[in-house]
Amino acid sequence: MPSPTDWDASASAWIKWLGEDGDWARKNVIDPALGRHFANGNFRRALDVGCGEGRLCRALRAQNTDAVGIDPTRALIAEARKRDPAGEYLVAAAEALPFDEASFDLVVSCLSLIDIEDVETAIREMNRVLAPGGTLLIVNLTSFNSAGAEIGWC
Repeated sequence: MPSPTDWDASASAWIKWLGEDGDWARKNVIDPALGRHFANGNFRRALDVGCGEGRLCRALRAQNTDAVGIDPTRALIAEARKRDPAGEYLVAAAEALPFDEASFDLVVSCLSLIDIEDVETAIREMNRVLAPGGTLLIVNLTSFNSAGAEIGWC
């Protein structure tokens, strides 16, 4: 499992590889599905846990949602701030979110749980900052089946 130090070492390659819009799977599979949730949710305030370079926060802000992104990797947060100077991006860990209880009506974790060693604590924290009736939206890879050439994404 990559540590924040591993991500610090590979952040520039990650930023270059993803570009502005993400890789093929993000552009063609993940982002359209998330976009439908974002557009239909009428969310006021959202938290992107493991925001990386801030792509999902920018998408949420385009839907008039006040979005906050957190990531433990300083270089990724710096890139998010560079791409979205008006956005709110913080260096923070999912296991210790620096927000009050019930602060968000949407919490998103897109492909970030795979890099968090203490998943149970991270999910408890996401639930803690989620307002009653809010939405916790998790996109994750599994060992069962995430994608296959014959069947597409599951």
